Formats: sequence, C-alpha cells, structure tokens
Amino acid sequence: MVDTSIGTPEQLRDPNYTPALHRAIPLGIQHVLAMFVSNVTPAIIIAGAAGFGFGSDAGAQGFPDMTYLIQMSMLFAGIATLFQTIGLGPVGARLPIVQGTSFA
Repeated sequence: MVDTSIGTPEQLRDPNYTPALHRAIPLGIQHVLAMFVSNVTPAIIIAGAAGFGFGSDAGAQGFPDMTYLIQMSMLFAGIATLFQTIGLGPVGARLPIVQGTSFA
C-alpha cells in the first residue's frame, strides 16, 4: 500500500512543516488554480453586467474590454498578494495570504 499522506499528525500541526517537494508541487498548483478562478469570475460577471461581456449586445466587440478587466483584476490581486506576503513597512501580514477580487 502506498502512503499518500502529506505528513504525520504531529507534522501537520507544526506551522513550520514543509511537505516533500513531490507532494508540495501539486498542492501549490491546486492553490494557484483556485486563486485564478476566484479572481477571474467576478471580472467576467461585472463585464456582463456592464454590457461588454459574454451574452451582451456588444458580442465579440466587447471582449478586449473584458480582457482588460480580467488582466487588471489579476495584476492587482498579485500586487496585493505581494504586499501581504512580503510586507512593506507596517503594511502586510507577512504570511502566505492570497488577496484577490471579491463578490461582495
């Protein structure tokens, strides 16, 4: 039987524990994909509500505007993530936090 666990219960409770690289890479990819989808979806919804996204009267003519909206949401999500992760003076938690757009 193959061991598929990330670590022992003691290791998982340790905040400084890092799993082996062959287990950490798929987890990192999963994290990035989840962040990407949650940042792109609000931009697509807002573009549709503004009249230049999918299902709007503008059709394909509105796609450059929607693409720009998606790019800006990803750019500023990346900048906010860097501020939170690295910190800048008193700003930032200095933890691996992903910031992004919100549905609020």
